[in-house]
Amino acid sequence: MKSLSLIIIILLSSSLRSEMINLECKTQTQNSERTNTFSLLLGTETKKAVQILKKGQLTMDLSIREDYFEVGQFTDASQTDLIVVLRINKTTLEIEYAKYMELIEPILCVKL
Repeated sequence: MKSLSLIIIILLSSSLRSEMINLECKTQTQNSERTNTFSLLLGTETKKAVQILKKGQLTMDLSIREDYFEVGQFTDASQTDLIVVLRINKTTLEIEYAKYMELIEPILCVKL
């Protein structure tokens, strides 16, 4: 009976596992080198994102659109209006919008 319970718990916990996408985002400089800007951890099931910077980390909300991952903060509990901080193209993994950064040079992300 104990082994049956253990097997059921293991099967349920593996089915509840959420997908995490780990991105390393870099800025291209004028001499074509890439400098590490930050890392992003996107929880597609939990709808949460963590931006990891040199100074610390920020936990934000994640909205998954047809063409984009949008990272930001929902305005209320209904989770209908998102204040977008980062918009990442799902195909190219390029950050196309960053609210608090100047996108003079493109920021490209790579899945780890």
